[in-house]
Amino acid sequence: MPRFTEEHLADRALCSRALAFNEQLPIGGSAGTRLGIPGDAMPPAVKLLPGGDASIQIFAPEARAVALRLAEDIVELRKGADGFWRGTVPYTTPGFKQFFLLVDGAEVLSPLAPVGFGYSQPCNYIEFPEEDGDFYLLRDVPHGSVVRDFYLSRVTGQYESCLVYLPPDYMRGQASFPVLYLQHGHGENETCWVYQGKVNFIMDNLLAQGRAEPCIIVMNNGMVQSRTAEGEPCMDAGLFEDLLTEDCIPFIESRYRVRTGREDRAMAGLSMGSMQTSMAVMDRPDLFAWAGIFSGFLRSLPGTGTDDSHMRALDEPDFKDRYRLFWRAIGTEDVFRDIFERESALLAKKGLDPERWPAHRIAYYPGCHEWQVWRRCARDFLQLIFR
Repeated sequence: MPRFTEEHLADRALCSRALAFNEQLPIGGSAGTRLGIPGDAMPPAVKLLPGGDASIQIFAPEARAVALRLAEDIVELRKGADGFWRGTVPYTTPGFKQFFLLVDGAEVLSPLAPVGFGYSQPCNYIEFPEEDGDFYLLRDVPHGSVVRDFYLSRVTGQYESCLVYLPPDYMRGQASFPVLYLQHGHGENETCWVYQGKVNFIMDNLLAQGRAEPCIIVMNNGMVQSRTAEGEPCMDAGLFEDLLTEDCIPFIESRYRVRTGREDRAMAGLSMGSMQTSMAVMDRPDLFAWAGIFSGFLRSLPGTGTDDSHMRALDEPDFKDRYRLFWRAIGTEDVFRDIFERESALLAKKGLDPERWPAHRIAYYPGCHEWQVWRRCARDFLQLIFR
């Protein structure tokens, strides 16, 4: 069982989240009175212990049963005389772990536990620390900025949002930078690569070590919304490629100091975002010279409103010459590993395996379909592009 120092457990990268940067303070005063809290203040719902376990405490004096669902596991909490339900989530593997509170069978979001975004909704989570995870922690190095920007889309007919990472040197001069367009997975949004993936801290640390080329990173919402015939919002992930190429890229190139050659653009994504990456880079080799497929897919996924027309590019005679890097990676325990291997076999059948196509690289990481794998994908991919 690993043991972590208080400094490690309190690293700002681990407690930083979309709704707050600092750790959760106890809630007292009028808010505590309103909630009927016994004593002076309501403590945070999640506390990391030195061994890596997490203690959980939820104030629900009228509840009959409280439990926590973490992936496929259920942790039953026990009620104390003070109205708090308590339990311990054991440390198994590090990283971002979404959980759902079940209060008398209903899913409840705790305001006193970290809040992220997944499964197309706000969710609570525990960030279990990692002994060799310094590459995504908040170190004493120069830091870039994360900007939230908005642009009017001709594709969706409404405003869209993106997060933009600007490297430390962006604010210090007039140089122009290459751009990585980086996509999240299904059920997530444009905030996730920052607040769950820690890609800004990953890049800060790489730049400080001289291990990556400075670049701008643009993160869009790939869960693109359109309207049904009745005017109700619905997801249409198939619109993303047009949104990116017709709206976002022109917006970024008009607003920021960026280089605009195809060798100055990269695209990468995880899971559904890897499918969107495959579609965009294979349909538009005039735009992208670098591709990163994280835990992902060349072909389209069922139910995403997309097709496999982009796969025809694999049979074009100049396909090998189009990309400086075609990087594919996955966790060794990923539930989609079989799809990944079948697509590797397909590429090999077409003479596009790494042995015959140097731009094609494959990497495996310990883990499943999770942020610990994708953080490592980002770390390694960022060291390869724009070189």
